[in-house]
Amino acid sequence: MNDNNFTPEHPQAGAPEPVQARPYPPPPKKKKKKKKHSLPFRIFKKLIAVIATTLLSLFLVMIITGTIVATALTVYVLDFMDDSSSITFQALESGSDTYFYGTEFDENGEEKIVQLHRVKSSVQRIPVSIDKIPQHVRDAFVYTEDERFYVHDGVDYKRTFSAFLNMFMHFYDTNQGGSTITQQLIKNLTGDDEQSPQRKIREIFAAMQLEKTYSKDEILEEYLNYIGFGGAVNGIELACIRYFGKTVDQISTPEAAVLAAIPKDPEKYGPMQYYHEDDLNLKSPLISDGRANNKTRQRYVLYKLYENGAITYDEYQEYLNTPIIYTDSEEYLKAHPEDAAEALEQEQKAYSWALDAIYFEAADFFMKEMNIDFDTALKRINTGGYKIYSYIDNNMQKYVEDKFLNLDNFLSSDGVRKWVDLNGDGTVTDDESLPHVAFVALNYDGSIKATVGNWGEKKDSLVTNYAVRDKRSIGSTIKPISTYGLALEKDHIHWSSVYTDKKVMDVNGIPWPTNYSTGDDISISGRPNFIYYFLQRSFNTVPAQLCQELTPQAVYKFCTEQLGLELDPMDGEVLPPLSVGSLTYGITLQDMVNAYLPYGNEGIFNDAHIITKIENSNGDVIYENNGNPREAVSAQTAWVMNRLLKNVVDQGTGTDAKLNNKVVCGKTGTNENWWDLTFVGLTRDL
Repeated sequence: MNDNNFTPEHPQAGAPEPVQARPYPPPPKKKKKKKKHSLPFRIFKKLIAVIATTLLSLFLVMIITGTIVATALTVYVLDFMDDSSSITFQALESGSDTYFYGTEFDENGEEKIVQLHRVKSSVQRIPVSIDKIPQHVRDAFVYTEDERFYVHDGVDYKRTFSAFLNMFMHFYDTNQGGSTITQQLIKNLTGDDEQSPQRKIREIFAAMQLEKTYSKDEILEEYLNYIGFGGAVNGIELACIRYFGKTVDQISTPEAAVLAAIPKDPEKYGPMQYYHEDDLNLKSPLISDGRANNKTRQRYVLYKLYENGAITYDEYQEYLNTPIIYTDSEEYLKAHPEDAAEALEQEQKAYSWALDAIYFEAADFFMKEMNIDFDTALKRINTGGYKIYSYIDNNMQKYVEDKFLNLDNFLSSDGVRKWVDLNGDGTVTDDESLPHVAFVALNYDGSIKATVGNWGEKKDSLVTNYAVRDKRSIGSTIKPISTYGLALEKDHIHWSSVYTDKKVMDVNGIPWPTNYSTGDDISISGRPNFIYYFLQRSFNTVPAQLCQELTPQAVYKFCTEQLGLELDPMDGEVLPPLSVGSLTYGITLQDMVNAYLPYGNEGIFNDAHIITKIENSNGDVIYENNGNPREAVSAQTAWVMNRLLKNVVDQGTGTDAKLNNKVVCGKTGTNENWWDLTFVGLTRDL
């Protein structure tokens, strides 16, 4: 072992440690002087920092908010997916026929329920299978309504996005630019046409689900069998019969283009739709010509067929100039004197007046309940499989309607026939004017037993109705349900109260009001008499005095709140409307008769109604009406007014209404120049 090469790991014990040299401290560094920035720079720097912090905070808030909203939206949308997961044609077509019921008495006097009317559900069309529909007919609808029908999954996202942008940018004039055939089918079958994002989401998921369940041909077949072509014409087969007198397998390409042009807007493009400036006067200018509108859109349909390769350019040019022969044309009628189209299509009979009234009331209910318009309400009634019950007395209704066929059953038509200038050409011998006549009979529970809206043969459905729909002036018939009624109820007058026949004011130097007699004289006697006499003779001066004393506002409140009259608020501002019946718009006959009801019912008022209840297709009662009975006036007021009205019939202006077998109470009314004549009568029964 070489000691000279040995280096111990540790120094030997006791050996001094080597002394290490202590380094000198480095010279102190000179501090760099911070460059002072200008005040504007420092302010700018702080401002940038604040803005950056704010933007970062806002960004984080947006991310958090977006996450929450996205989560909520996902849950919201998934709910729609769940709702649409079970949609099938069978479920959509489950609606049954809608029935309307009334009552009738048999030979033993027993009341029974009878069917008044039946509406076949609109899914019951003239069905035609897809293999019977020619390819050119299918193409016309597909390339016009949804040219990517065979490639999308129920939703055309390109069109949907375009329709969304159109809501803000208005690229094209339509509200349905994004709806595919599948979506349109769902909307038609369900009646779900609410204008809202929620409805669109429901529709999209339903369309996607339907596409998973059915083939494209099945969906197209259902669509073509269901779609509306204007009025009561639904489904491709019925449309072919209605417009061309043919079945669908006989339809040419130009005719198919006519039909494909209609569904976008049947009221506008229906080739037999015409609208005049005044629909009551067909001599007035034509403002909408359905055939001309259809021709324009038919050209568009033919172009879409050419654009998509369904027809050649030569065919396109040929079809543009191919004449169309409609079933209402002279050429068609000469070739078909037996009118083959009418034999194929059973025309619907006009509804009775009672059925019209039932429809009007049912439509009012659906309009309020579902916030929809009148036409949509009618569609729901006819397609919903409802059972609508009424207390219409079918025997009475038929009897009254029979009497109303002839005006001479009321008065001599020769005596009331007037020659007037209805068309405004300055000649008074062109047109004949005859009066309107209407009738309403109520039970004291408010249910309508019979109603007729005009005289003569009823040729159409849901027409002008002077009984339950259209308002007229009622003249002095207002007095018992306005001034006299409130004055009795407030103990302001009694049977034997004495008033003086005198004017209330002067209007342009002429006394107002005056009294009309059966002759030509207009008089104010200035003599006092009893209240019963003034009502018996239908004086105008005393009701005007009562209205002034009670105030028009108080009388208006009594009429509208106690007796259910639908009056214009202006009628409560001045004396004439509620004194002598000079109402702003008048009231309906039903409204007036209803207001008299308490005077034969111990003061109890019931709302006039023709429907007692409506059941849906599951048998659930969705609407019920018992008249909502409530006290309108005291029983004492009702009894006194009843006797006053009996006096009118016994020895006043209503003597022509006396019956030998029944006590009749009532009141007559005429407006200025005897243009409107009214009478309300009460018996123990009605």
